[in-house]
Amino acid sequence: MISLLLGHGNAASVKLLMASQARKHRGFRTERVVAEYLSTWWQGATVGRGSGKDIVNVPFDAEVKSRTAFQPLAYLRQLKARTDKSGELGFGILRLNGQGESPEDYACIIRLGDLLPLLILKYGHLDKEPTESDIDRCSGCGSYMIRKCLTCHPMITNAHDAILVKRSITDGTIDQ
Repeated sequence: MISLLLGHGNAASVKLLMASQARKHRGFRTERVVAEYLSTWWQGATVGRGSGKDIVNVPFDAEVKSRTAFQPLAYLRQLKARTDKSGELGFGILRLNGQGESPEDYACIIRLGDLLPLLILKYGHLDKEPTESDIDRCSGCGSYMIRKCLTCHPMITNAHDAILVKRSITDGTIDQ
């Protein structure tokens, strides 16, 4: 295709095509970097070509984006369409311009309705707003914790059930 464009002397089209290809390859590389990073926790995490999910062999749906244009509503709609069918948690991982290949620094975008159950699982055991003096390090794993380590002693229920139990406890319909 480049030779056809060069034959017609359209240098601007060639530059546009080459820039477009570079962005495409940057996107593919970003997916690989994120998959490698996630494989630290989920062995077998890899790029999912053609499956709909950008990263497969993980218990969630991560949409990886590495674009100049920021279209969060489009990303959220794309994820919601997939996760409504799969029931998985969905979020977007965004490699912003100027970021290198350190995926722990990439931004994430998630629907508040999907984030809330995670926050309740993490902080629902608290009866008051924590202060800095409440934050401690777990002697077992080194994670930061408030009262109890949810890394060493995670909740064994799913988020939906945890919310229902928390509501029932606070409204008095379940004995503590």
